[in-house]
Amino acid sequence: MEVTQLSPCRPYLLRAFYEWLLDNQLTPHLVVDAKVDGVMVPMEFARDGQIVLNIAPRAVVNLALGNDEVQFGAR
Repeated sequence: MEVTQLSPCRPYLLRAFYEWLLDNQLTPHLVVDAKVDGVMVPMEFARDGQIVLNIAPRAVVNLALGNDEVQFGAR
């Protein structure tokens, strides 16, 4: 039997959890490690190297929950 390389399930779980939160009128948040290379967040709001971001539709524009990254603009 040939072993097939499976894609990571984390991005699929994130998207499913996000939809479930919205369906249940809950507010989705992300905790982001602000010290990781390539992360672009307002550092003045980070505490202990982390920042909590509200990613509800009313708080962001152009949310993209991709397989390798999460992107959005703040309102």
